[in-house]
Amino acid sequence: MPSALLALLLAAPPAVPAPHPDPARLLARLTASEPDVAEVQAAAARHAEAATPDPALLARRRRLSALLPRITAGVRHEENAYRVTGLQGTGEVDYLRSSPGTSYSVLATWELGDLVAATGEAAASAAALARAARRDEAVHRATVLHFDRRQRQLALLADPPPDARARAAAELEVARVTAELDALTGGLFSSRRP
Repeated sequence: MPSALLALLLAAPPAVPAPHPDPARLLARLTASEPDVAEVQAAAARHAEAATPDPALLARRRRLSALLPRITAGVRHEENAYRVTGLQGTGEVDYLRSSPGTSYSVLATWELGDLVAATGEAAASAAALARAARRDEAVHRATVLHFDRRQRQLALLADPPPDARARAAAELEVARVTAELDALTGGLFSSRRP
């Protein structure tokens, strides 16, 4: 019996299941090196707006251009000649009259109506609204993807799948969401990789 007791004492201690990691600590570790949601939203807005010029600036430039006159210059040269022949009073008249002339003109015109409402301003307003809608949609999509990515990362760290294939699939999903987010923010995540 003493040998059985000795064998029992020398045997390895029973395996104690590892405690589950604290999700709050895991989330803090995840967020420490990655951009926060405000930075992601700002990057998505910048990237969405960079694709098109600001139509309000174009309308403002058009309105300012109304202050500048349109200049038209012209030169006109004429050679008029006429001959007078006939009888005049007591004698016969025969002479050639030449009247050459050159005229110069400079004309300045203003489109004063464009100071109030520039041509194409309604189209610029519609383009500005469409641009703002694209920016808002990009910010919303980036926000959804950002939190979806965080949830997937936290699930992968807090409760990793026991199966290697399931773990690889979960890591691929995180990579897919990261790639979408990276494209939407103009490379915010790829620029932070070491």
